[in-house]
Amino acid sequence: MKNTIFVIFIGIILGFSSCDSQSDIYKDYIVPNGLIYPGPAQDPITYPGDKRIKISWLRGTDPRVQKARIFWNNYTDSVELPVPAGLDTVSYVIAPIAENTYSFMIHTYDDEGNVSIPIEVLGTVYGDYYKGMLTNRLLKSTYYDGQDLTLNWGTAESTEAGIQVSWTDTNGNIQSIEVDPSDSETLIPYFNLTKPLTYSTTHRPDSLAIDLFQAITLNRMIDPVILIPKTTWVDKPMPGDMGMTASYPLKHLWDGNTTNFMHSDNPIVLPGTFTWDLGLNAILSRMRIWPRNHNDDRWSKGHPRIFEIYGSMDPNPDGSLDSSWTLLGKFECIQPSGNGIADPWVAPTNEDITLSNNGIDFEFVPGASVNPDATVRYIRFRSIEHFNPTQPPRILLAEISIWGTLVR
Repeated sequence: MKNTIFVIFIGIILGFSSCDSQSDIYKDYIVPNGLIYPGPAQDPITYPGDKRIKISWLRGTDPRVQKARIFWNNYTDSVELPVPAGLDTVSYVIAPIAENTYSFMIHTYDDEGNVSIPIEVLGTVYGDYYKGMLTNRLLKSTYYDGQDLTLNWGTAESTEAGIQVSWTDTNGNIQSIEVDPSDSETLIPYFNLTKPLTYSTTHRPDSLAIDLFQAITLNRMIDPVILIPKTTWVDKPMPGDMGMTASYPLKHLWDGNTTNFMHSDNPIVLPGTFTWDLGLNAILSRMRIWPRNHNDDRWSKGHPRIFEIYGSMDPNPDGSLDSSWTLLGKFECIQPSGNGIADPWVAPTNEDITLSNNGIDFEFVPGASVNPDATVRYIRFRSIEHFNPTQPPRILLAEISIWGTLVR
């Protein structure tokens, strides 16, 4: 019994000795008050830029945080920045940095070198590749009124921040304006037609982006030729002009409807003239005429074969076709089938009918006795010879459209 008690006593003593020995082994790895983790970055946000990026986060309330380090490219690249105690938000711009999408890891540190748990935030950096993909907003059409230029735009992309537009005014000064993404029409005052319109669309790839990006700059010479609006056209009967029947007045010639027509009094003596007021000043470029749209009448019954167009700014009130009028063009209407002057008359072919349905085009081209570059307001149509001369001499036309440059 005594031997048993002795063995137990010896075992207890050896046990305490063994515990002391194990404690010595691990004491170098034990932190007396536990591991210390400084307060981490809170709610980080990235702000994309042009070969740069801004990263921000809330500092938090841990007073021990002294600095931070941002890592990317799997911890192969990093920057260190101070984190002052009185700061609410920590921000840092990394630049330059290659165009790419990155995973950024943020660590904070105290003055004893303790490090926080990592906080990850994703961010995109833009650069030359992105710029090369940018496009300008579509410029659908332009309208030059003789002084000012109106631009009609297509729909803006979701990334558009605006359009930078520059031009030279009529005094030779460079002007500029910024077009809002919501604008579909822009007025350019006192536009100088001899100089180009310059424009470039600005893009913001992200609502948080710190940089804007420009699409390639476009230089565009403006073609001032427009379809001259007919809303201001009115009759201007002159002495010597042919009369019009009450049911088919001259205004039918510009009402936009090719199924009705104007009809002169019957009969008339050729050459026969009629005159109207454009209500504005213009230099004419081209025109389109629609014959009467009625079966065989398309190339018969008063359709002019040879005719002249005159223009004036101040016609002689006595109706004389004198120097107050300028010959803008002399034209011959060619029927595809060649039947226009046949005797006896032959009905129009399908090709003839198609042409008359689409309208017959004529260009105002300068010539020895023709000056289409004159600025005019009043137009005089002079019919010299008609198709199908067996018909009574009269003029029947369905519609006329004129293109030109307005002058103010």
